[in-house]
Amino acid sequence: MDKIVQNNLRYERKWIFNNVNYLSVLNKSFNSKFLFQKQYPKRFVNSLYLDDQNYTSVRENLNGVSERKKFRIRWYGKDRFILNKPKLEVKIKNNFLNYKVFFLLNEINNLNIKKPSHIKKICAVISKKINKENLIPAVTTHYERLYLISLNKKIRATIDYKIKGTNFHENMQNPIFMNNNDVILEFKYKEEYDGYVRNNLENISTRFSKSSKYIYFAVNNS
Repeated sequence: MDKIVQNNLRYERKWIFNNVNYLSVLNKSFNSKFLFQKQYPKRFVNSLYLDDQNYTSVRENLNGVSERKKFRIRWYGKDRFILNKPKLEVKIKNNFLNYKVFFLLNEINNLNIKKPSHIKKICAVISKKINKENLIPAVTTHYERLYLISLNKKIRATIDYKIKGTNFHENMQNPIFMNNNDVILEFKYKEEYDGYVRNNLENISTRFSKSSKYIYFAVNNS
């Protein structure tokens, strides 16, 4: 079986910190009322976002469409181009609430996304998995991620930094990377804990941010 459904709706709340060291955001998290602690070792996160020729996912996001889908292939490790145990993630979003459907992609493990023949196979596999034929590689993103969890184990958090990406559709074989100097803090938690989160944000920020790495690099690196 290669399909995994994350059934539970959850909130994803984000904050963007401009031109700061990620350690200051980490310390802010440790000293917050949630008393975060490290949950897992840091990882290098790579994503290849898929969209149609009209960039529908980008347009829906910019137009504020509340119910939308986002498609990406995700893998981990320092190699930005060789797929390492990749998964397809279909993210179904309704405002701040969302859930994900995952597909294992053993058929394309170790493929090189800079090779046109490999991209052709990747697109064919994705099309078969989700019965959607018009998706093309659009943008890649790459960053380091820290994983945190609150003392009461109710709230997970991630800190993303050293973020870079490229308009992959235009520069597939010779990617031109653009840096994003922001640090992104994201909380992830079940719907029932939203009140608890909102009531304990004073040491972080009560003002949520709308952030999408895909949109950032699709718009600014075209």
